[in-house]
Amino acid sequence: MFRWLSIILIAAVATFAGVTLAGTVQHRQYGFGRPPTHAEIDGWNIDVRGTDGAGLPPGQGSVAQGEQIYDDKCAACHGDFGESNGRMPVLAGGRGSLTSAQPSQTVGSYWPYAPTLFDYIRRAMPFPAPESLTNDQVYAVTAYVLYLNNIVKQNAVLNARALSAIRMPNRNGFIPDPRPDTHNVACMHHCKPVPVRITSDLARSLQVTPTQLQSTPGPPSAAISFAQVHSIIAQRCAVCHSQRPTEPGYTSAPMGVTFDTPAQIQAAAAAIKAQAVTSHSMPLGNLTHMMDSEREIVGRWIDSGAKIP
Repeated sequence: MFRWLSIILIAAVATFAGVTLAGTVQHRQYGFGRPPTHAEIDGWNIDVRGTDGAGLPPGQGSVAQGEQIYDDKCAACHGDFGESNGRMPVLAGGRGSLTSAQPSQTVGSYWPYAPTLFDYIRRAMPFPAPESLTNDQVYAVTAYVLYLNNIVKQNAVLNARALSAIRMPNRNGFIPDPRPDTHNVACMHHCKPVPVRITSDLARSLQVTPTQLQSTPGPPSAAISFAQVHSIIAQRCAVCHSQRPTEPGYTSAPMGVTFDTPAQIQAAAAAIKAQAVTSHSMPLGNLTHMMDSEREIVGRWIDSGAKIP
């Protein structure tokens, strides 16, 4: 009797642990989640391959349609004709300049594959509302940008097939580099047998966790000083939004908005809240790594009246 009880107990423990007596692992269900739907997968899987246009969706758009959309949603940053006006990257021109002393990397001079232009516009534009355009609108804007670079004609209408057939001027300008990143060969001999010894531990030496090292807004009742906000704006925003930007690639403040003085920051408080606190669309691509805690500090300062000294 005791022998059979032992066998039953062993089988029960093995089954509870997720294995059989033969030692094979059983598939366990955790009771949460579900398989994604086709619509959910399609909404995430939107990449387009440049070499042959695989992934381009149905739809079409003309140069004329694209001009209207561009004027409404793109020209404010990229200029009426893709010239940028010193704000955002130049889109047109620069053909033949890549080997010169002052190369201009534009869609016409630098971009290797036309389908990836569609991919980028759909994913990232217009700022600050990416993925807000329909596929037809993206085809239209793509057609207009290519027209600005004299790659398609004024009466062109683009769809997946037509866009994939376009051969960009710099298509052969990108070549693989066969050289390895390093010529070193892993040794794997005469390694020290002793285990790795930790000589410094920030969490123990300072009694803090990594999350505590971030800027924290403090209790909701604590007043936010302009000095706190000024430090955040200077580090996360003014590197671009300044009369003399320090961020590489910027020669002037985007849209002419500067945060060099307390008065300028206060005047732009509503826009700062909309772009950096509410929508998180600024900094652009979070280039300066603005933290959520910093956004909360700025938002609380604005909500309390955006007072400056």
